Amino acid sequence: MIYTLYASIKRNLLWSQGRQILYVLSVLACIFFFFIPILLYPLLAFFIFSFMFFRYPDRVCKEAIVNSNIIVCSADGKVVAIQHDKNNGFEGYAYKVSIFLSPLDVHVNWVPFTGKLKNMIYKKGNFQFAFLPKSSDFNESNSSVFSNNLGQQLVVRQIAGTVARRICWWVTIGESVKVGDTFGMIRFGSRVDILLPENVKIDIILGQRVYGGNTVLGVWL
Repeated sequence: MIYTLYASIKRNLLWSQGRQILYVLSVLACIFFFFIPILLYPLLAFFIFSFMFFRYPDRVCKEAIVNSNIIVCSADGKVVAIQHDKNNGFEGYAYKVSIFLSPLDVHVNWVPFTGKLKNMIYKKGNFQFAFLPKSSDFNESNSSVFSNNLGQQLVVRQIAGTVARRICWWVTIGESVKVGDTFGMIRFGSRVDILLPENVKIDIILGQRVYGGNTVLGVWL
């Protein structure tokens, strides 16, 4: 029990991806301690929120391990759109599944299937509310193209929102990845679009809560 708690604390991404937040909190804590002690309470509350936001659960989809045709959700959140949309900025993709992540959701992004990162396209943009459909087209985003050994591929697009203004990734083009791996995260409220070709059967529904690295999104036909 104690070891599990320690491992979870050590794994938290606040220590690596949230260092700037830690630095600011540390400086403010020193100032407040000597001059405005009462403000230490909201500071502590924000630290707890940040710690929860940067949590990094270890997940593996058991179905995907035994069946390589399975595609796993890349993000936690609520499914806000499932569209047959060929005008998504990428040729060869017919469907778009959109997942909205609130600030309370896990914001790490998981690899959808075992294969490799074929390409990555970063696009500057606005910071509109991530739950709005137009945020897919106009907000800052990073699109990662994943491909398996059969040449099947899809796109996971990380989209920044009004609060989330930094997209992080830690996988390089050409790098091999597998189910259960993570490839990046988006800070503080955001959206993830998954672009899929025609030969995919989608197994989630509109309004469903999904869990990255765990929920089955669909299957290759």
